[in-house]
Amino acid sequence: PIFMRVFTLRVPWIGTVEPQASVELIALVAGRVEAVEAEDQTRIEKGVLVARLGGARIEGRRAGLAAEAESLKTRLVFARKTVERLKQSLKARLVTKDQVAAARDVQVKLETRLREARLNLDTFDKNVGIFAPMSGIFTNRRISVGQDVHAGQVLGEIIDTTRLRIAASIFPPQGIDLQGMKAEIRLDDDCILTGLVRRVLPRAGGTGAVLVWIKGPQIDRQLRPGQTVGGSMVVEGGPETLAVPESAIVYDSEERPCVFIRKNGAYRPRTVQLGLAQDGWVEIRSGLEQNQSVVTQGAYELFYRRFNEQFKVRD
Repeated sequence: PIFMRVFTLRVPWIGTVEPQASVELIALVAGRVEAVEAEDQTRIEKGVLVARLGGARIEGRRAGLAAEAESLKTRLVFARKTVERLKQSLKARLVTKDQVAAARDVQVKLETRLREARLNLDTFDKNVGIFAPMSGIFTNRRISVGQDVHAGQVLGEIIDTTRLRIAASIFPPQGIDLQGMKAEIRLDDDCILTGLVRRVLPRAGGTGAVLVWIKGPQIDRQLRPGQTVGGSMVVEGGPETLAVPESAIVYDSEERPCVFIRKNGAYRPRTVQLGLAQDGWVEIRSGLEQNQSVVTQGAYELFYRRFNEQFKVRD
């Protein structure tokens, strides 16, 4: 018999689990690593000190900034006293208003420079310590105590393991919109997770592969960064089409698929065009009609019987 079935096209994909959020820890000043406060592969909270820099270069730089601030402070004290003295002299008409204004201008400029110097010193002290900008797992540590580092050097990384995604490569048929599509993640025969395509990136060069980001609560809970996973997506599911069991299909000497139909008590081969195969059934795209009867068992026996009848070996 011929049946009507719905065939779906599953396209495989493979990808790597990665954190949605990660940040590199970078040395903002050059120096020597004096302490590493966080262990690699451990969780740390936002604002926690991860590492501290020191050494002669840092101490020298800090001493210079502190000396500059102290010098400006001393000069500012003198400038304020000068302004007060000139104000008293102005009352006695011993100086002019312009002289008082000029002294006052010097005082304001020194106050501004002192604020800047103190800010520079405070910023430098903060930059000597490497603090976690977010909560997560401290990983990929690239430093050790006593190591010299330069400004801009990457010291490690913090990743957020509570929000993950799969960066997957897939080769979909032309014209298929993957955005929002459901993806199955197969860990083993007994464990299948699901997620959704949340972003589609451009095709990768001339390979035809499309990179997508798959996200979902099950991914966050059950997978880990760096894990390689695979699965499939149902990218096509059309209306019901003609279908026969795989056992009904035979291939002739030219590898053309055909089936045997029963008509008027005889069995005749009929060449068909096949489509998708799924769960032991094969889609018939042309060559058959729904009301025809097809041999589903013993098709190859009929084929070889007919072949022997047509091509008998001469005695």
